[in-house]
Amino acid sequence: MLAPLDRGLRILFWSLCAAFAVTGLTFFAFPDGTIRFLNTTGSLFGFPPAPASPLRFWLSLGVAYMMLVTLLAAAIARDPRGRADLMPILAAGKATSSLTCLGYFLGAQPALVYLLNALVDGSLTLIVLGAWAAVGATNPGAEALDRERLRIVLDALVPRGGAFPAGAADTDVDAAVERYFTSLHGLGPVGLRLLLGAIEYGPVVFERTRPFSRLDPEARARSLAGWESSRLGVRRQVIASLKLIALLHFYERREIWPSIGYDDAHLREKLLAGPNAAHHAARLGTGG
Repeated sequence: MLAPLDRGLRILFWSLCAAFAVTGLTFFAFPDGTIRFLNTTGSLFGFPPAPASPLRFWLSLGVAYMMLVTLLAAAIARDPRGRADLMPILAAGKATSSLTCLGYFLGAQPALVYLLNALVDGSLTLIVLGAWAAVGATNPGAEALDRERLRIVLDALVPRGGAFPAGAADTDVDAAVERYFTSLHGLGPVGLRLLLGAIEYGPVVFERTRPFSRLDPEARARSLAGWESSRLGVRRQVIASLKLIALLHFYERREIWPSIGYDDAHLREKLLAGPNAAHHAARLGTGG
């Protein structure tokens, strides 16, 4: 029995497959008629007409491209999770088509055919990337990768021999953080996965380097510092929130208390001598 997301993905990509096939056949069978129709429609809104061309070389390449994206969509539709690696390839093709038409619209001629293709293929790019992200965010097999990425990030945030002799790697803070996100909401683990993915590929996007997990410790520290000093408020908030959660759970580890000067015995003594001594004695598991 397919999960609702998997059924939705199959319907989506079979629909894209059909749409690409019909569009490609329309371009091939009625190249001039397609341009005339779009020019007539565009003239109603004040768009200048795009010129028709008797040259069929570009049409051949365009039809070949439509055949390729049709086959990609069909392959993905058969097994969206197993063939999710094809989604970025399909999105790259649609993004290229969208951006080039946008460039022609802005820099060559503001014809409706350019604008329409830029909007349609740009939207399809976002849809396909959204489907790819949904597969990655709900993939049960990625749990082991999530744990490894979380350990790497926490080790960079609280390294051994840094502010304290012990670091995150010397504790079970990674399991505590994972439990915390699970307790927040049913989709808490998905949120943690997306957060870790953003940090993992942040260096690729913003620093043009390798993913976070493949950097050396010094480069990881620089990458996290880049998040903290970024001009983008959302980047600063992401790392600040994760740092707060990580440190709160790190400071809760009993083996860390001596390093931060926390005297558990002193606090316990004060609680047991206070007005709510009976309640604290029961909570702390001590005698009367």
